[in-house]
Amino acid sequence: MAMSGTSYRPASMAVRRVMAQAEVGQATTIGMLLDGLGSTGVPLAVVLLALPSVLPIPFLPTGPVMGTLLMLIGVEFGLGATRLRLPGALLRIGLPRDALAAVFRRALPRVERIERWLRPGRLRWLAGAAARPLLGVSIVLLGFALILPVPFGNPPPGIALILLGLGLLARDGLAVLIALCLGLLALAWVLAINAGALYALHLAVVALGWW
Repeated sequence: MAMSGTSYRPASMAVRRVMAQAEVGQATTIGMLLDGLGSTGVPLAVVLLALPSVLPIPFLPTGPVMGTLLMLIGVEFGLGATRLRLPGALLRIGLPRDALAAVFRRALPRVERIERWLRPGRLRWLAGAAARPLLGVSIVLLGFALILPVPFGNPPPGIALILLGLGLLARDGLAVLIALCLGLLALAWVLAINAGALYALHLAVVALGWW
């Protein structure tokens, strides 16, 4: 799956394509979701894979699946790969067509609203090749946050990933910087929820006399 390049193609175009495919019954697997991304593959893949974490698909564990794919993409992107090789087992996972179309239909106006704010060329260095290792690590950490079974834990890292992907697409380093800051807050949020859950579990074990 080729995922490299420099030209700017708005993510809303890809969202419209996936939505149209789902509505006619074509986009049924993750592989089909990512198929045809072309030269802007990595940022678009980040956006498309993160959207279900913000607007979840009912009864489908999108967090673990999308999070794992995002972690793999983050590793390869950070290492400077121009062609990503994602596991076929994950790419063949089926997605419910109606639910997928509904998610992307709801996401489209939000993506278009962010795109109107983007300005190519701001802090260009932060969206360039030199920043790839930092951005790759960020994608890995935020992808891992999506895997964790934390109540209300997926939307914050998902939002950070979406803005990161949109910023990379537009070569808007300011958007990338804001996404990185949101990512730090999202990771802190997920860690705080996990710490709270573990502490509550500890108190319950102590109260029951099991410790």
